[in-house]
Amino acid sequence: MPSSVQVQILDRLKVVAAADYSSGFSGANLSSTGRVIIGAPVGAPLVPSAAIIYIDTIETQGRTLGRYVGESVYQIVCYVGGSTLEKRIQLAINLGSDIQKAITIDRTLGLSGLIEDVLVNQTALDGEEYGIAQTGIALLEVRVSHQSIYGV
Repeated sequence: MPSSVQVQILDRLKVVAAADYSSGFSGANLSSTGRVIIGAPVGAPLVPSAAIIYIDTIETQGRTLGRYVGESVYQIVCYVGGSTLEKRIQLAINLGSDIQKAITIDRTLGLSGLIEDVLVNQTALDGEEYGIAQTGIALLEVRVSHQSIYGV
């Protein structure tokens, strides 16, 4: 049974994010099972890791009659360890940048004909503020535009 466009994007984001970034900005390895999950855990399940959360989809009329244009929004929460505040923020930005780069290398996410474009916004903060000791957090907002004839 085929999945909705939102689930196809969610699954693809998980595959793309679950990579070895040891030669990237952060040096983190998220390729092991359980390092990238779908859903919102309480705290950091593993460090380093990432969690992908579906936020919503807003649709409008398409450019032609019988087409719908949608924008689906996802949040990726990245967790990375660091001993000092400065290091945690730097590593969080670097891990977020690694994942952003992996997503935007192919702005169709490998779903050509379904996805029109993907944009990523990023911020980073100290996990200590949220009770997650020795952890930096990067938040990525992923906006994926797509179109269809049925609105899903």
